[in-house]
Amino acid sequence: MMTEAQANQELAVGFGGLFGILAILIKFGSARLAEVDRLGLSILNSGLLGQPVRWWSWLTATGSPLIMGGITVGLGLSLWYRRQVAWAATIIIAWVSGDVLIMMLKHLVVRLPSAQSTMGVERIGFLSSRVFSTTLLTLMVGTLLFKMLNQSWLVWLLVGLLGLWVTGVMRASMGLNNYFPSDVLGSLLLAGGWWCQCVSLHERFWVKRSMV
Repeated sequence: MMTEAQANQELAVGFGGLFGILAILIKFGSARLAEVDRLGLSILNSGLLGQPVRWWSWLTATGSPLIMGGITVGLGLSLWYRRQVAWAATIIIAWVSGDVLIMMLKHLVVRLPSAQSTMGVERIGFLSSRVFSTTLLTLMVGTLLFKMLNQSWLVWLLVGLLGLWVTGVMRASMGLNNYFPSDVLGSLLLAGGWWCQCVSLHERFWVKRSMV
């Protein structure tokens, strides 16, 4: 029977494989992917017409890596205070290493921003740090809720609200911050794969250590 560590490892490999394919397509300028990106942005921006830009700006601001980093540190300290040292260490390590990883990838795969965006920037790289940070934090909180609390309707409600928040940040990142749909998809895949890898290592290291 597959252990939790093995299951998370397989998920990490799956997410990582899909992310790798997407990154290669973008790196070598896939015309088909560019066409899908343009179509997606056109549909999205037409849906944003008439909506308050200030609200979407506030929503994307909540996904700032600085804010997400502060929340993550607070979460880690809270877990440490409750003597959940293993999870506290896993969360902090996942956040710091994930931040380094996404910055490296953004410099390795660079692309011009969307010309259709409502807010101009000079140049950005592949991947949205806001979407990555928001998704990673949501996965962290969701994992802790399911592991430490009963799977009650309240837990599912909280996870659903977090999912809506991630969706909002995704939409705002594309509509306001010059990101293509493939940038956002890549950020989701990277965050999912990285967290699954960290959980797998957590299970292998801490479970083995507790059995010694």
